[in-house]
Amino acid sequence: MVPPEDQLWEGTPSLKALAIDAVGVALFTVALSLAVSFAYRPALDAASGISADVAKFITGNEPGLKLAAVLFVVVVAGQHLLRLGWRAVVLRTQHYRLTNQRLLIESGVFSRTINEIDLRTVDDITFHQRFSERVLGLGQIGIVSSEPDTDGVSRRAGVRARLVGVSQPREVREQIRNAAYAASGKQVFMRPT
Repeated sequence: MVPPEDQLWEGTPSLKALAIDAVGVALFTVALSLAVSFAYRPALDAASGISADVAKFITGNEPGLKLAAVLFVVVVAGQHLLRLGWRAVVLRTQHYRLTNQRLLIESGVFSRTINEIDLRTVDDITFHQRFSERVLGLGQIGIVSSEPDTDGVSRRAGVRARLVGVSQPREVREQIRNAAYAASGKQVFMRPT
């Protein structure tokens, strides 16, 4: 008889995972603004020295050139902000659920995909924390599995899923490990040879 499926853990990636990227975008925006601000007048002076016609054009169109410089900063920095915003949306649409039988990873902004890993097929669980993730209390968990294909032949083991931006990653990794151990009939984890 198959035991009932009980939920052991549920979570989503933390937006704190994008904190370093957000700081990078902010610093890039400030640096770009300062660079354009400091280079604006010397660039106009250098261009004015090309010829009298160019100097006359620059003098007559200086408000438009200032607007163009501001728009350049807004467009370039805006692209970085939009990319960061999209990554936040993608991150927030991921959902992780661990039961005593399987690990479900749901993702997708416009369409949904569910990746399901039978815990009996888990060969190994990896754990990775960058320095910034350690500071923020986050981490990444990789699930190595050799789940059989539909023809019953075992695939080569490899990372089948990666949980990113997980809060309390060591505890979650242990929960997955313990659930996989229980689901596999208390067999010791061994990698296929």
